[in-house]
Amino acid sequence: MKKRTGTKALSIALAAVLCMTGLAGCGSQTQETQGSTAAKTEAGETPADLKPVTLKLWSCSDKYQAQEEVLDKFCETYRDKLNIDKIEFNYVPFGDYEDKMTSLVAGGDDFDGMYVSDWMLYNKMSNKGGLMPLNDFMQQYAPSLYATYQENGSMTACSIDGQLVAMPWTKKKSSKAILLYRKDLADQYGVDTSRLETIEDLDAMLTEAKAKVPDITIFESGFPRGNTYSDVLAVLHAKYEMDNMNYHTLTFDFNEEKPVLKAVEETAMFKEAVTWMNKWYNEGIVSKNELSETDTKMFENGKTFAKVGLHENAMQGVVFNIPNAELGYAEIYPDGKYRYDSPLNNAFAVNKNAANPERLLMLLELLNTDEDAYDLFMYGIEGETYVKGEDGSIQYPEGQDAANSTFLGWFCWPFVRGQFDKPSGMITPKALEMENEWLEKDSLVVSPLTGFNPDTSSIKTELAQRDQLYDEQGKLLLAGIVENNDVDAAVNKYIESQKAAGLDKILEFMQTEADKMTGK
Repeated sequence: MKKRTGTKALSIALAAVLCMTGLAGCGSQTQETQGSTAAKTEAGETPADLKPVTLKLWSCSDKYQAQEEVLDKFCETYRDKLNIDKIEFNYVPFGDYEDKMTSLVAGGDDFDGMYVSDWMLYNKMSNKGGLMPLNDFMQQYAPSLYATYQENGSMTACSIDGQLVAMPWTKKKSSKAILLYRKDLADQYGVDTSRLETIEDLDAMLTEAKAKVPDITIFESGFPRGNTYSDVLAVLHAKYEMDNMNYHTLTFDFNEEKPVLKAVEETAMFKEAVTWMNKWYNEGIVSKNELSETDTKMFENGKTFAKVGLHENAMQGVVFNIPNAELGYAEIYPDGKYRYDSPLNNAFAVNKNAANPERLLMLLELLNTDEDAYDLFMYGIEGETYVKGEDGSIQYPEGQDAANSTFLGWFCWPFVRGQFDKPSGMITPKALEMENEWLEKDSLVVSPLTGFNPDTSSIKTELAQRDQLYDEQGKLLLAGIVENNDVDAAVNKYIESQKAAGLDKILEFMQTEADKMTGK
């Protein structure tokens, strides 16, 4: 999450590599839609032929204050093109979202669309046939958007058995780990940040900061606030040039001829991460209460000296909740290979029971072809929800900012279209330019397993045990909590626990599915 870098499409290289894997994604057979309005829609209908409808959409997070006003104006402005009376956007808290959507679809609710991503809902919903197959309907109702997905490589990542089942944003992004630190404190206390390119450089800086900077936790290591891996392990993926799949803690070496899946705990990368974290845990560089910490903005609230973030955080800046804080940043292993995020990082999908799928597709097509419509839908009403800066950027109106914006924000992510995306909020034209330049680095690569999403029902018990062991044992190790400070013994014990829980069966199944996807 994290978010407006904006390019017209993913690069030619991205498309080429993704398309090499073919149009068919990995996964179970998508169920045929039964009795939906989509099945009854006649080819050749125009907006004037369609009855006025209310689009019912769902997403996670919170509703924005001006959202209804903006969407009502959008419906009125484009009534002649869409015949949509109202866009009803419903919201569920992040923690409850997957269960809520699964229940609605299983119960036959005819809402039209929902937010999905590779980190939220997509895997569960797509492998249970909860998403409508879209190839034919998109060619009829959203042909330009469909062509964009074919050109930029998104078809592979967002398809099940050759059928597109999710419609992603059209932008490049990479979640490569970047070090963020308090430059004001480093300057004040004389902490040397001139060289930060390796894990050893990071260790030297953190050790010096521990000795010099008082009354603050030095390093925020990332638990338990949503990261599958610890931040240290995230940094080391670039050193070892291994894919941060974020998928049941599996990985593979980018430099191998074909992806050979490995359990992350069996890699030298994992052992090194545990070794550094154990050192920093014992030295008090990381908090001994990290696993129980509930503050999701420790760095922003002035409680930590450094943390790992994203490149866009560095370009856009951080909203600190303390006076006079200044951000510094560094890219550890700047030339190490790291993956582009999947197009599925943010996407929208059509409910298999949708009452008005053709209207939702027409809406998304309009957003892909009409810049005025895009601006109204994404940024709202000029003078009310945004103002234009002298540099052409979209700015918060007077009295608003990222914390109290009445409209600019999260709900728009899946609808970002690179050709119309604009600098907005904290994203200045310069920040957008620098982020786009960074995204063209040769070290950022397309994972051959982008969109890897096999039907894992045959190993669900083993996967559940694997994930549970990670929560109970793996996280402790990656937080630096090691029995008797014997890293070798602790890691070996964890490996044996995972093997006893069915790791070999998991790897055999996953490798077979990966080979199918890559054709190797």
